[in-house]
Amino acid sequence: MEVTPIIEIIRLCRKIDEIARDVYMKFGDLCDDKLLSVFWKEMSKTEAKHVSFWARAEQVEALTSMPNLFEQPDEVISDLNKVLLRSQDLLRSCEEDFSISKAFTIAYRLEFYVLHPAFEMLFHLLGATVGDLNPEDTYEFHIDGFIAMWTKQVNVTPEVELLGETLQRLWKENKHLALQATRDELTGMLNRRGFFAISIQLAHLAQRTNSTVGVMMIDIDNFKSINDRLGHRAGDLVLKGSANLLKKTLRASDVVGRYGGDEFIVMLPEIRSTAMADLAEKLRRIVEENTLEGSRVTISVGFASDTLGNLVRDDFQRLFQKADAALFKAKGYGRNRVMEFLPDDAKPNNLPQVEQ
Repeated sequence: MEVTPIIEIIRLCRKIDEIARDVYMKFGDLCDDKLLSVFWKEMSKTEAKHVSFWARAEQVEALTSMPNLFEQPDEVISDLNKVLLRSQDLLRSCEEDFSISKAFTIAYRLEFYVLHPAFEMLFHLLGATVGDLNPEDTYEFHIDGFIAMWTKQVNVTPEVELLGETLQRLWKENKHLALQATRDELTGMLNRRGFFAISIQLAHLAQRTNSTVGVMMIDIDNFKSINDRLGHRAGDLVLKGSANLLKKTLRASDVVGRYGGDEFIVMLPEIRSTAMADLAEKLRRIVEENTLEGSRVTISVGFASDTLGNLVRDDFQRLFQKADAALFKAKGYGRNRVMEFLPDDAKPNNLPQVEQ
């Protein structure tokens, strides 16, 4: 597999977690206190699960064609390499003059290192498709358990309490940053970056199973006139209301995001063309039947479906373009309607491209 920046970042995360696993196992072997020995070995087991997660992630074929998750991946790689070197120093020192206090100091530093924002960003975006327990689901429990045992074993001073609070705050802030980077603040939907990061992974999975993939492009009709008549605050509420109706109506397996402005995009794995037409019509009808901000709101929907060949990213790009062409056609026919891309449809110029 081609070594892209994201694969290199995953590889570094794995190596750092491998060190944490090995350090905690050594602590378990060196500790005379049975309760503490069990605690360290449980910490090691948790890190082993994280290592398994990263190892599986390294094999995800979609990563070679994933959009950039990090604005400056070279800086992230440089940071993680520094963390790796510091972690290796901790591994070498963990057997020297072993004591409970020193063990918890080393463990604190390791826990601080693995709270680098890259870890949570990747937990957040890869968890759905790696096929293993997502560390994001259990990490807060892991940190809380560490802090609870730490405060039982060492002299609890205001400084120790502050360090514990720092770990908890860092984890919460990293979760918030991951959401900010991948979610649209207004609607709570995935933004373009988050949408394509997840949908590309599912597209590769669909290609391996030869499953049909569907893409919908959805546009709120005459949205500018809503802003002009009712103001931008009302327009924002219409966007939020429409987004909520879409999320409630779509299947749990579907990936939906705000493409920009008043446009939404949906990726539907494992769906037939007829089922997709029915779902698109259901979306159109539900939005039309629900009054939003005192206004009758309608949507136009364009969709396309197909299986994907060996060039997954290129084929997904073409499917995206076809759905957009069908949306263009639906709007041209008067809006408030659903249109499927058909083989004889002409493609409009300047179609949008899938984000890199």
